[in-house]
Order: sequence, then C-alpha cells, then structure tokens
Amino acid sequence: MVQCLLINRDPGERARLAQLLSGLGLTLTERALAGEGVAVCNDNTPDVVLMQAEGQDMEAQDFVRRVRRSPRAKKPVVILFSGAADTEVIGQSILSGAADFIMLPLDRDLLAFKLRQAGIKVS
Repeated sequence: MVQCLLINRDPGERARLAQLLSGLGLTLTERALAGEGVAVCNDNTPDVVLMQAEGQDMEAQDFVRRVRRSPRAKKPVVILFSGAADTEVIGQSILSGAADFIMLPLDRDLLAFKLRQAGIKVS
C-alpha cells in the first residue's frame, strides 16, 4: 500500500481530500500543520506528502527543504496545492524539491494524474 501524508488545516477540506485519496487506494495519515508533518516524515516516511501551501505554520519551501534533509534514506514525493497562484511560492517550492504544485480545486482525476506523474501507483 502507498502511504500518503495529507496536511491541511481545514478539517472539512481535509476530510474531502482524504476520501478522494482513499478512493485511489492510498493509506492515509492526516495532520493539520506542516510542523506536525515534518515529524511524521522523520519518524515514518510516507511515500507521498500532499500539503496545502498556504495557512501553514511554516513556508511551503521550508517544509520541502526539511523533509528533503531528513536523515532517512527514503524521501517522500511532495506535492503542494493552493488556492492562490503565487508564482514566487510555486517556484521556490519546486526549486526546494517539491515534485509538483497544483491549483485548487482538486478532484479525483487531477489527483490521480498528478500522483501517477510523480511515480506514485494509484488505483
């Protein structure tokens, strides 16, 4: 099973995305904040991290850098999403090692495509 860490502050949106991701065959761990997500990645590296970039307790690019510098050999694929088209944040996140940056709204087909594009097997 593919392990996915979903990070989103909004409980309603997180539940909606969790349902979509579970429907794609991913096993989920959910957190509200990026800082909590870094701890999950350091303790039990997921295969993929899907995180909302805005409204977090750290900048998206800082999250990506911290996850990429983890002492674990396995590094998760990081895909960020946002409702705002901030080209600076998008560019810095990609340069820091994020696999992709998706604009909201997210649906099943888009998530499946982006996950496959990043090398994650989904059903």
